[in-house]
Amino acid sequence: MNQNWNLILDLVFLSLLIGLATLLKRLIKPLNKFLIPNAVLAGVFGLVVGPNLLNAIPFDYGRLQDLIYHLMALGFIAIALKKKRKKSGSSTSFNTGMFVAMSYALQGLFGLVLGLVLVGTIFKNLFPPFGFMLALGFAQGPGQALSMGSSWESLGFTNGAQVGLSFSTMGFLWAAFVGVILLNVMVYRKKQIGIQIKKPKVVRMIDVSFKDHESSDIDSFTIQILSIGIVYLMTYFFLKWFAGFLGQFGSFAQTVAQMLWGFHFVFGAIFAFIFRGFYDKIRKDREYTEMEYLNDFHLQRIAGGIFDFMVAASIAAISIELIKQYLMPLIIVSTLGGLFIIFYVIYISKRIYSKHVLEHIVAMFGMHTGTISTGIALLRELDPQFESGTAEDLVLGSGVAIFVGAPMMIIISFPIEGYKTGNPNLYYLGIGLLLAYIIILYLAWFLPTKKKIARERDANHEE
Repeated sequence: MNQNWNLILDLVFLSLLIGLATLLKRLIKPLNKFLIPNAVLAGVFGLVVGPNLLNAIPFDYGRLQDLIYHLMALGFIAIALKKKRKKSGSSTSFNTGMFVAMSYALQGLFGLVLGLVLVGTIFKNLFPPFGFMLALGFAQGPGQALSMGSSWESLGFTNGAQVGLSFSTMGFLWAAFVGVILLNVMVYRKKQIGIQIKKPKVVRMIDVSFKDHESSDIDSFTIQILSIGIVYLMTYFFLKWFAGFLGQFGSFAQTVAQMLWGFHFVFGAIFAFIFRGFYDKIRKDREYTEMEYLNDFHLQRIAGGIFDFMVAASIAAISIELIKQYLMPLIIVSTLGGLFIIFYVIYISKRIYSKHVLEHIVAMFGMHTGTISTGIALLRELDPQFESGTAEDLVLGSGVAIFVGAPMMIIISFPIEGYKTGNPNLYYLGIGLLLAYIIILYLAWFLPTKKKIARERDANHEE
């Protein structure tokens, strides 16, 4: 047999683990009370039955890391290809996007400073920008943490991909366990003021969009895969060209070029927006209005499936042996970072949302320690039917954050270049730029929004 089954077997094993997690959560009621996404639980099972402990499943860490890297971009492309809703300009979605961008910067600043303190005191041999993984693993999820950690390995960060995955797993634990505690506090406060919390209902999702494709000579699902593939190919060629172009301009430009590959999902989403724009423009022609080729239902299902596999693989891909040297600093940074996230999520949410504040607090905490899916999982206990609009804010706000947070791609390069060239001044420059970025967001967005919300609340009280 000359065929290579490795990748297919990895996907099959991950499927079985996700199926096992789903089954156990249905059968074991106490387990179902914890809002642990099935994919996270599947990843934990993979950690146990993989090479770390039982070695019953022959996972290859390098192969899983490659899979996670690509799934991250494909999932974002699928989401970005969806049709833009009319509500996408709403103020709460915009505020959520700005909040997410500020969260990147706040976690990056906190983690970078804390990491440098650890390097200067207890862990002398620690990779100096180590703490920045807090912003990548917690605020942006396993795909981004792995892709950036991988790009840092060539710049001197030993086992950077494994450290990134470990940070994201710690974030999931904060979302699942601390998030449940925070959720119960929020529910208790609601009940104290007489608001009843409804139990989530199982909603049967039916795809009624087949009628849009029944006369087509190509399957709808194939069209979605084709579109995603075209966008990802565009992303690859652009990054290959742009990284090569930047590489001509010295050491710092080469560092930026190397790190661009870690932000491949951002460029993928941008090209997907462009692709969707051209598609919508072409469909305005009467000849193409009768058939809707890009299908939001299928794109959402594809993205959901991709992220489930990505999350499960990201936890299963952790090698305890490779991260032993980072275990203590990992615990320190993630613990202090988790407490910091609770503080600023509550503080900012109370000042930028005039309605459904508790829903936003819970959802944003879940999102800033895990992914959108963990944020929505926590939100469902407060808002079972998503009537508050908070779930939509998370999705639409993420699109805003991609563009607002773009300067972070440059800022993050300074500490890495500082380590690469042995110039500690670049660490401080990175801290200064992050601080300046936060101040700009504070003055241009947070302060005016805070004052506006305060005026609205005062007006409501007077009425």
